[in-house]
Amino acid sequence: MTTRRDFLKSMGAIAPAIALSRTSWAMGGGGGGGAGGGAASLNVPVFELPLYIPPVLQPTSSTATRDVYEITQQNATVEIIPGTQTAILGYNGMTPGPTIMVDSNREVAVRHTNNTNVRTTTHLHGGHMRAGDDGHPVDYVNPGETREYVYSNKQLPATLWYHDHTMDVTGDQVYAGLAGFYLISDDYERSFGLPSGDQEIAIVIQDRTFAADGSLVYNDTIMGELGDTILVNGVPYPYFEVSTRKYRVRILNGSNARSYTLALNNGASFIQIGSDGGLLPAPVVRSSINIAPAERVDVVIDFTNVPVGSQIVLQNTAGTGSTSQIMRFDVATAADDGSVIPQVLRPIERLDPAAAVTTRQWVFSAGGGGGTPWVINGLPYDENRVDAFPKVGTTEIWELHNRTGMMHPVHIHDIMWQVLDVNGRPPAPEDAGWKDTFKVPPGGTVRVIGRFDDYVGDPNDITTAYMMHCHILEHEDHAMMTQFIVVD
Repeated sequence: MTTRRDFLKSMGAIAPAIALSRTSWAMGGGGGGGAGGGAASLNVPVFELPLYIPPVLQPTSSTATRDVYEITQQNATVEIIPGTQTAILGYNGMTPGPTIMVDSNREVAVRHTNNTNVRTTTHLHGGHMRAGDDGHPVDYVNPGETREYVYSNKQLPATLWYHDHTMDVTGDQVYAGLAGFYLISDDYERSFGLPSGDQEIAIVIQDRTFAADGSLVYNDTIMGELGDTILVNGVPYPYFEVSTRKYRVRILNGSNARSYTLALNNGASFIQIGSDGGLLPAPVVRSSINIAPAERVDVVIDFTNVPVGSQIVLQNTAGTGSTSQIMRFDVATAADDGSVIPQVLRPIERLDPAAAVTTRQWVFSAGGGGGTPWVINGLPYDENRVDAFPKVGTTEIWELHNRTGMMHPVHIHDIMWQVLDVNGRPPAPEDAGWKDTFKVPPGGTVRVIGRFDDYVGDPNDITTAYMMHCHILEHEDHAMMTQFIVVD
């Protein structure tokens, strides 16, 4: 089966982002990566390297109401596995890219200069902005060009991330390094006394496969790329020194396709305080957390009663071998802790299903016209076709139906949504907040409700469309994607 993506690659229309080692995909193939020389042939350190905290990007200019940031997308070579060099695509030459920290309702402009050898687009995942700044897959920024994305930040504080979203090569270019954190806060959240400063970190978990020379191995398997080495903030299996305090840990699954089930090996629980769209109404105590690609969970881990000298491993109980552990927390010092976890966080405005003007059906399935392996409503993605025109100011229910034997993490751009039910059952407390990415179980259905408050697009301009797609990036690249335009 030849897909549109493979045809374009064969014609040279898709250039490789970096000198990735590759093997061709086959329908039904796995996503293990590493065939022909992977991490097993490297000396990958486990719990030997410190956790890297990406730098916070500073604005290049500011006014009373607006901050301007500048980022350069560039080819770079970095040391990920000690003693080897890895070619990457990086924001400011690093992966993950610098963290952008902003306040709700304060406008931000981010100027991206593309100094790479490939065309790019940049999507602020979870961001609410006009569609022209959403990073449409064909709204290309060519090598040598600069593009300014304007974000109003008219939304609740949340853990967002920015990443490449280029047509047909999102998987390639995110795998190569184009991802970074974008954190929104406000005075209300800061007033709680949650762990902050050195007691707050953001971590992105990614799986990658490396060849013996340290180069990335990317197989472009249509089932979803699965690496054999776990990176946290770009570091393999790092350790992080903590004190006997509570720590707020914002966790992003930045992998192309792998889901994780997180647990602490000392049996302690996580206290989840937030999800994709920000704080939950109340904390939720969880012994383990399943997190799909692109999902975020905001948790507090309490080390206050852990003896100094203890070492606690963050595990992936869904993994085996080299994918079964993620990082280690080393309790290095004793310290007083003045942080608190309030029992009431941020109240949620519940959307009323009776107010919905329509219910739309979206079926995610395999196979379809044009020789594509993944489709929505029986059709592969076509950038010239718009599949929905919701009206501004209205509320809609979207039913996400999975007709395959694997889970699909479905991401909807533009607005945050609320889960009505999963296979007819109410959402678990941890999924009862605002979300933009939804785990749709095999053969199952997730119903979500959302309100299109603002930002009208042009029905005749596809670059003003918002996207919906599976966030297994190889599914997205192989046509499991659709688009909609909000209209008057």
